[in-house]
Amino acid sequence: MTRVPNTTDPGAMRDTSAVGETDVGSFRDPSGFVFRRDGVVLRQVNRAFEDRWEDLRSSGVLAALQRENLLVGHEELGPQLAHAPAIAHTVLRPEQLAFVSYPYEWSFSQLKDAALVTLEAQSVAARHGFTLRDASAYNVQLHRGRPVLIDTLSFERAQLDRPWRAYRQFTEHFLAPLALMAHRDVRCGLMLREHLDGIPVELAATLLPGRTKLDVGLGAHLHAHAAAQRHAMGSAS
Repeated sequence: MTRVPNTTDPGAMRDTSAVGETDVGSFRDPSGFVFRRDGVVLRQVNRAFEDRWEDLRSSGVLAALQRENLLVGHEELGPQLAHAPAIAHTVLRPEQLAFVSYPYEWSFSQLKDAALVTLEAQSVAARHGFTLRDASAYNVQLHRGRPVLIDTLSFERAQLDRPWRAYRQFTEHFLAPLALMAHRDVRCGLMLREHLDGIPVELAATLLPGRTKLDVGLGAHLHAHAAAQRHAMGSAS
């Protein structure tokens, strides 16, 4: 569930505290959404996600992620505090964040640490048979001096015969801006203000110096990726 700056992030305590105020961004996700009650940020898990939530909760993956300080902790409160009771399965009270920051505000090292946390969380999830379905940089917050994932519902059962669903999103939210910050100008991180869905790989590949094509990682994950997209678009037209 991608988070963007014009919505209220889970755990954020710097905005209003109206009873029942919902996070417009998260409300688009059929699995659940974030809302506030009496100034406390809560997350509703919808009935549409009930079976997957119970599987996720009982699998041990959430506990493993929390032990590794990769995922924000939460307390399950039950459905009685639901914002939309007719579609609610349960309500979670995530550990509250002191403040919210955004990827375009982060330094190179902060964005890199957030990327590494995302990859580590994917690795831990994979060991339990799960995968991250959403690798948005907006699903990471700096909490107690370290990055942590805040979207508890971003995990789903992995299908071993399919590639990582969130690969492109990870590339555009993390790898592309980090490459531009490292090889062009650290201020390229500010491009994330204009590209809330991540910096397109085609744009990143165009802006990067030609020598980066010889870099194994950037050559494969940005330049070859961009070339494949251009070829696909050309074939479609």
